Amino acid sequence: MGAVFMDAPVSGGVGAARSGNLTFMVGGVEDEFAAAQQLLGCMGSNVVYCGAVGTGQAAKICNNMLLAISMIGTAETMNLGIRLGLDPKLLAKILNMSSGRCWSSDSYNPVPGVMDGVPSANNYQGGFGTTLMAKDLGLAQDSATSTKSPILLGSQAHQIYRMMCAKGYSQKDFSSVFQFLREEETF
Repeated sequence: MGAVFMDAPVSGGVGAARSGNLTFMVGGVEDEFAAAQQLLGCMGSNVVYCGAVGTGQAAKICNNMLLAISMIGTAETMNLGIRLGLDPKLLAKILNMSSGRCWSSDSYNPVPGVMDGVPSANNYQGGFGTTLMAKDLGLAQDSATSTKSPILLGSQAHQIYRMMCAKGYSQKDFSSVFQFLREEETF
């Protein structure tokens, strides 16, 4: 029937969706990308051509694997700093002006009271759900297996988010890993 299919997963979360600043990772026929770019540009500030159908999804799961790993690292770092007596806002400020800075620390900090307008400031409601992060990490794990790619930290992140789902965090934002790690005695 002449229909064109492109995969176009997004990144940016609820806030970027509301403000029209999503990033679209597009896979499909390159000749059709210009039309898709014009349409998707109405909803996002970044529309990136990734290659054939499926490469948009590949970019998305790679991005989310890194996001999961960096969120766990930020949560662990903040937890350690707090237990060492550091004020969480001060520690976040230092991280964000130093080499440890990442999106999880400067734009989506997982510690309640450090930032306004993020899920940690709202009992981890809203945002990107833990179940969705576990799903994407499962897709990354499957892809790594099929391509024989080692993803040691990605695999560990997948296990952590699966444990969170099993322990009542499935409906909370994925940044609730901070709360999970603070409550978990087995690590």
